[in-house]
Amino acid sequence: MSLEALRAQLDDVDAQLIETLARRAAGVEESWRWKQAHAVPRLDERREAQVRARLLAQAEALGLQRDAVSAILERVIGVALR
Repeated sequence: MSLEALRAQLDDVDAQLIETLARRAAGVEESWRWKQAHAVPRLDERREAQVRARLLAQAEALGLQRDAVSAILERVIGVALR
């Protein structure tokens, strides 16, 4: 496979990553609207910890570095993207 083909594959994955982040941001906004309408606190530290633990376990099972994934999750989960 050529370098150009490999780069094209990476470009496709990168585009999917951005689309996934946009879907997540939309889901977070929808969740926040529901919580506001039902007088539920916006943040749920227990749920956030569960999500992080699940995703870190999945990342490790796929051979990814825990520290690197943890830093990414800190940004994705800890910051509203919109």
